[in-house]
Amino acid sequence: MTHARRVDTVADPAAPPLAPPSARSLLLTVAGELVSEEPGGAWTNALLRVFATLGVEDHACRQLLARSTRSGWLSRVRDGRAVRWILDTRGRALVDEGLRRSAAFLADDRDWDGRWLVLHVNVPQDRRTTRKRLYGGLNWLGFGNPTAGVWITPHTERVDGLTRLISELGLEQTSLAMIGHAVDLGVPEAELVARAWDLTELDAAYRRFLEQDAARPEPETPDEILTAYLELLNLQQRFMRRDPQLPAALQPEWVGRAAAQRFRDRRAQWSAAAHLRFHEIVVESAPPSSRDSLDSNSH
Repeated sequence: MTHARRVDTVADPAAPPLAPPSARSLLLTVAGELVSEEPGGAWTNALLRVFATLGVEDHACRQLLARSTRSGWLSRVRDGRAVRWILDTRGRALVDEGLRRSAAFLADDRDWDGRWLVLHVNVPQDRRTTRKRLYGGLNWLGFGNPTAGVWITPHTERVDGLTRLISELGLEQTSLAMIGHAVDLGVPEAELVARAWDLTELDAAYRRFLEQDAARPEPETPDEILTAYLELLNLQQRFMRRDPQLPAALQPEWVGRAAAQRFRDRRAQWSAAAHLRFHEIVVESAPPSSRDSLDSNSH
């Protein structure tokens, strides 16, 4: 069995558990959790107001929204001089995938049939950008890299996601994947896992999150709850990208399970109030001609 090494000394206990999120990351959080629930989308002014509480200035938010249309995340709909934003095709696909992964993360169902999904892939030296995208995609799918060119995950259900990734990167001719049980030959599974994933920093980050969350004052106003909720969701999403969610058979003691429980508790505590407050902000930001119809869609 594998255990992450404890990190008992932290230079700054008040430091965030993970590096600050990018504006792009925050946009995916807001769009996936809140904009997707608004039938008419969200007005620019509403998004500027929410992003300001998350530390994103107006000009940066406007640039981010403009780029989101080119990326296929959001569509811009004009209503006189005002603009509202709705999920586009690619944005909806990203949100749906994120919701599936979030449900798995929060459910913490880590039963395992003992099978591995194994990928052997070779990326030509002159395709550095492809290699970077491949590694990022494999990390998101929960793969670890025990030895050069070989990637493994116990999540055999993610084979479709792996197939899409390899196809999008044009690596079909230099890739081989298979699903099966490990045999009692060579490196034992416990050592294989230790080589594939170094979870030392993630272990420390989870512990810092739990300590800081326990000590933080409770948000009181609707705006404070909305901000706290979005920060929580974004942090969960960034943890999800780093945590391979190994089954208990491979990782029986893992602080990530306690963190998942904390995320579940906080989401249940804040979700309804946060969604209601966002809807109120959307209605308040709407042009007078649209306000009545939006208010009729109140949650």
